[in-house]
Amino acid sequence: MRFSACAALLAIAATAFAGERPPPHSIDELRSRDVVSTITYERALEDGPGFSAYLVSYPSDGLKLYALVAVPGSTPPKTGFPVLVANHGNHPNPPSYGFTADGVDSRPGDYYRSIPQLFTSHGFMVVMPDYRGHNISEGLEFAHGFLASAYYSADVLALLSAVPGLEHADADNIFMWGHSLGGEVTLRALLATNNVKGASLWSAVGGDIWDQAFYYSRYEHRDATDGSEVAKTYVDQLKSELDAYSGKYDWRSVEPLQFLQYLRTPLILHHSIGDYGALYEWSERLAKELYLSGQPYRFYSYPGTDHFYQGDVLQKAVTQDVEFFESLMNGEQLK
Repeated sequence: MRFSACAALLAIAATAFAGERPPPHSIDELRSRDVVSTITYERALEDGPGFSAYLVSYPSDGLKLYALVAVPGSTPPKTGFPVLVANHGNHPNPPSYGFTADGVDSRPGDYYRSIPQLFTSHGFMVVMPDYRGHNISEGLEFAHGFLASAYYSADVLALLSAVPGLEHADADNIFMWGHSLGGEVTLRALLATNNVKGASLWSAVGGDIWDQAFYYSRYEHRDATDGSEVAKTYVDQLKSELDAYSGKYDWRSVEPLQFLQYLRTPLILHHSIGDYGALYEWSERLAKELYLSGQPYRFYSYPGTDHFYQGDVLQKAVTQDVEFFESLMNGEQLK
């Protein structure tokens, strides 16, 4: 199953806003919370090439959530393995996250299989959270709509607070990776913590939620004549989603681009120029805002339309990430 940002967002936006759920924490609220989670070992998972894997659980907002931990097969350094918290893109059917095409529950599933394989081969412990409502993690009622990623950012921060409790984890060298909607999840989480040394965003969903709703409303008919009389399905659904909070919730409070002054983590960005699943222009805009605010970053562009990289481009992106992370571990300052 292809985890295209478009297919995922269209699927979750098309889900009716059902039941009562509190609005997601604002970025300022996330910054002010003193979250301390603990990790519980659950069971062993199938090992991969050169790494062992196991499942852990941890609490987030009263929900029991799960995460895959992949550990390099090499001898741990004295300080432990550097840790990469890897935040996946959205899934069109969250309870099926982590299942293979044959229906086997095998986190992280077929689409993201290369991430733990490639990064553990470079000596990183990889921790991949489900997010609430995904696989067997509790909280399915939160896993829909254009505000879903804001809930997931809270989950990632809860997991981050528990990472130092992992055996052989180097708590002084924690990094993040996010793909597609996971890039938005990552960026928002970084605005609430200074405990991540560096982060990589691949094909990140960006703009604000209205940009996303408008774009995905036109996704299948971008070349058609448009006008104010043409219905924008996902814009209307976003209005309904926000109205469900009785007008008491300011959507701007969870928008990462509104709070980049809080960012203290160097970023590396990757995006294919022809990517329609998540617009290349969204990464360009983020790079512009980072530049204007004096934030350090690297931005790599690729030809073609890949939303998740393949072949040589995949290897190149991973190599660039590893070099970036290792330079930060060695005390180099990104300028």
